[in-house]
Amino acid sequence: MKQSIIFIFLLSLWACKKDADSYGIPDIYMPQALNISGGISANYPVPTGTDSSTYNYTIDAAANKLNIILGVAQASTYKPAGYTVNVTTDADTIDLLKFNNILDANTILMPELLYTLPTSVSVPAGKSEGTFFLSLDIDQLKSSDYEGKKLALAVRLKSTGQYEIASNAAVTIVIVDVDALVIGPSKDISSQYLKNTSTPFTIAGLHSGGRWGTLTDWIANTAAKSHDGYGGYATDEGGTIDMESGWGSPAIHNGKIWQTTGSALPAGTYTFDVSDLDWQGTKDPTYIVVAPGLDTIPDYGDISGNTTIHYTLFSDPKITFTLTEETKVTVGFAANYIQDQQGFKIYSVKLLNYPKHL
Repeated sequence: MKQSIIFIFLLSLWACKKDADSYGIPDIYMPQALNISGGISANYPVPTGTDSSTYNYTIDAAANKLNIILGVAQASTYKPAGYTVNVTTDADTIDLLKFNNILDANTILMPELLYTLPTSVSVPAGKSEGTFFLSLDIDQLKSSDYEGKKLALAVRLKSTGQYEIASNAAVTIVIVDVDALVIGPSKDISSQYLKNTSTPFTIAGLHSGGRWGTLTDWIANTAAKSHDGYGGYATDEGGTIDMESGWGSPAIHNGKIWQTTGSALPAGTYTFDVSDLDWQGTKDPTYIVVAPGLDTIPDYGDISGNTTIHYTLFSDPKITFTLTEETKVTVGFAANYIQDQQGFKIYSVKLLNYPKHL
C-alpha cells in the first residue's frame, strides 16, 4: 500500500515528458512527508527505526545534540545545476492539527529554544537530493517540563524561485516522543535478575490459620513475620506480597521484605515498577526501596534522606535509577505501622531496562 501511494505520487510529478533522457516535473519535495505513512499523512514520528543503522536521528555527543534527519529531493530525472530551497516552521499548522484533535492532548508545539534548524538547504550540481538536520539540545529534552510529552514541529520548504515546491509534500510534521527517546522503550528484564515476582507467588510455608505465609526467594525480617513467624505473603486474591497490621493482627515496626538480584546489573538506566497494586491501606509512610551495592535494604528509620539508595512512597510506586558501573541491586519494601489497620498488597513487581535511552 505504502509503495503504491508513493508510486502514484511520483507518476503525478513525472507526467510531463521533456525528452528521451530527462523527463518529469522538477518540483522539490520532502521525502519525510511521505515515507513513514506512505502519503496518508505528513507525520514523521521520532524515534523511528530498530537499530543505529535505521534510526531517523543521530547523536552528536560532542555538541550534546540529537539530530533528526530531514531532506529535500527533486521528483524528476533531471540532473540540475544545483538548487537551493528555504526552510521555515509553521506554528499555525500545529495549532490547527491540535484544534481538530488530530494531535493528542499530550502533544505540544516544540519550543523555539529547544531546537536549531537551517534557514535554507543547497543541493550541489549533479545531485537531486540533500540532507539537513533539525537539531535538539539533549539537556533541554531531558527537562521534567517535557516528561510524558510529544513535541510537534511543522517544517516547511519554500521556493527560492528556481523550482516549484510540490504542494502535497512541502511540509513534514515532526513529532518527537520525549519519553521514548530519553528513557525508552523499556524492556522487561525481571525474569533475568529477580525470582518469584508475580502471582501466584511461591511460598516456603503457610501459617496454620491458612492466610499468612513466607515467600521463597524474598527475605522478610522478624518484624514482617508478624503472624507467629510467618509474613510477607497473604493468600488474598490469589496470593500477594503483603504486610498488614490491625484487624486483629499485631503491629509492625520496621518491617522489611527484600530481594537481591541474582547477578550484577550492567551500567544503564532501570525502573523498579510496583504499580500492580489493587489495594493499598497504608496510613504511615511506607517505602519502596532500591539499594545498589547492598545485600539488604536499610532500616525504616534510615531511609528518608539517604542519598546512597533510591526510594519512593507507595503513592508513587515506580523508581527509575541509573547505574554507572556493573552492580548488584537489592529491591524491597519497608513499613513502620504505628496507626491501626493498615497494610499493602502487591500482585507483581517488574524490573525494566532502557537500552535505547539518551
